[in-house]
Amino acid sequence: MSDFRIKLRRRNIPEEDLLADLKRVASELSKNTVTTAEYDARGQFGVNTFLRRFKQWNLALQRAGLEAPNRQNIPDAELFENLANAWTSLGRQPFGRDMDKAHGHSKFSLGTYEDRFGSWNKALLAFESFIRAGQAEAAPSSRTGTTSRRRTGSKINWRLRAQVLIRDSCICQMCGASPAKNPDITLHADHVVPWSKGGETILDNLRTLCLKCNIGKSDMHIA
Repeated sequence: MSDFRIKLRRRNIPEEDLLADLKRVASELSKNTVTTAEYDARGQFGVNTFLRRFKQWNLALQRAGLEAPNRQNIPDAELFENLANAWTSLGRQPFGRDMDKAHGHSKFSLGTYEDRFGSWNKALLAFESFIRAGQAEAAPSSRTGTTSRRRTGSKINWRLRAQVLIRDSCICQMCGASPAKNPDITLHADHVVPWSKGGETILDNLRTLCLKCNIGKSDMHIA
């Protein structure tokens, strides 16, 4: 008679072991994502183990550096930030076809925007409203009877950066370089009057510079 042995499930599996096995399955499938059914068929651990540890399957995929294709309830602000990144990487207003993830400009598909806003044009209009609202929020306000005003911080958030680059048509204001002409160009929002010298982080004191000109400007200040 053969030996009778009990096989016990591993407990307290290290997170890195779970994620490594998830990535292994993705590699075997030659995919950048894994469904629960695919993991059930090939994985070393149970899907419920992942759900207990990460709460959601998509969160486990994200922690493993994989794609979460069925992510739900993405905040509008995140969709708009992604649209702004696509706009500035292209150096122009993106068309719907540019949002195909295969092109590398967008984390989210055109369908995601169409489902949320009704159409690509409506998504663009919602983005415009969001950016304009940011301009109103960033505008300096004055208080009656006082001349003191709190300084802005030095950090340029993505929303203000998008306002600057889109206003400047994604063109370097020193040399004229643009991702629309050369996809290797990287653009930055830069203070005209440096923050360290009293310049504020507001739209009127920011301009678009390419990486090369921004570094060159810094070198001139050091010299």
